[in-house]
Amino acid sequence: MPWITQDPTGLICPDYTGQTYAAVRLAMSTGGQLNDAGAVEQLIAAWNQAHTQELEAWNIQTQADVAEQEEQRTLAEAEEERLRTENERQKEDEQKELEKKRPKINDFDDERMVGDFVIPRPSQFAVGKLKSFSFTELWYFTEEGCAEAQESSRTLPEDAYGITRIDDLVALKPVAAFKASRNAVSDADLTWRQMNIGKNTMLRYMELCNWPPKHVESFARFYFHLELDPMRSRPNGERVLLAYQAKVRRQWHEDIARGQGFNIAPINQKLLATVAEEVWDAIRLEAVKKVSKYQYTFLRSLANVFYFLFPPLFFVVPTICHCHCHRITTLPITNYMPTLPTTTSCHTPCHAIKLLIQILSTTPCQHHITPL
Repeated sequence: MPWITQDPTGLICPDYTGQTYAAVRLAMSTGGQLNDAGAVEQLIAAWNQAHTQELEAWNIQTQADVAEQEEQRTLAEAEEERLRTENERQKEDEQKELEKKRPKINDFDDERMVGDFVIPRPSQFAVGKLKSFSFTELWYFTEEGCAEAQESSRTLPEDAYGITRIDDLVALKPVAAFKASRNAVSDADLTWRQMNIGKNTMLRYMELCNWPPKHVESFARFYFHLELDPMRSRPNGERVLLAYQAKVRRQWHEDIARGQGFNIAPINQKLLATVAEEVWDAIRLEAVKKVSKYQYTFLRSLANVFYFLFPPLFFVVPTICHCHCHRITTLPITNYMPTLPTTTSCHTPCHAIKLLIQILSTTPCQHHITPL
């Protein structure tokens, strides 16, 4: 059906009786079957019939247009609703992403107050070592280490990051996590008080860094056994135990990384005895060096006194042997007093100095000796 462009509802039937349609009426009345009035009636009836068909077609077209417009409106509303829903969902997703990135704060218990003790805060470097189950010096968990960490946190921005490698990936890491302290003290050189304070803080942070309870308990029993070991009551026993825990704790980390971990809690008395010998040897050597230094200072002072009171023709100075026997012997003072007569004999000092040397056991050894 052709598309109707004009609404026929308001159309009026033409005046077929007028002069405009005279020729039409004449043609219809030719043959004598119709007169002029009959021709007009047929024309009016034909127009009314055609007009009625046009009205019906127009109404059908109008209804189709309305249905199509309704369908288009429905489709447009549906599309609009879809776009609105999609936009809302996109905004919700963006909001969720923002919520994920936004710092969150947990709820708190209204009935709970702060505890009686605030745990010290070690450096991010030490905490990072614990999180990776790596060895770190116990000093970082002492009062001195935590105080330095607090001081350095004031000068280093928290949003400063550096590049690090994790497996085969490159990642960003806070700069503070890279920075080891230049003031860190090895475990063997800590005091017993520092070890006690440091191990308590370290055990607490082991729990906070999600160490397995089995491992934390093993370390707790390890330090408990150190406290009760009989070695502590012996002379320099605490120094021995400090050296023992330094060796054993580092060895534990190395073995656990290789999959050969051992229980650190029991004290190996044989290893402890070996460590004790090493510590006592070091103490004896320090004592010998101090005694030798005091003997030299004493002899030098007396030599100066005797020189001014009894100027000798030949004079000697105390020396020490390089072979570490630490015996005091004598050499000519040629290099020290060039104006005095020289001598190559080390057994011709004045009587006063000779007596002093004999008192201090001056038997020279057969090794190389030099003036002190």
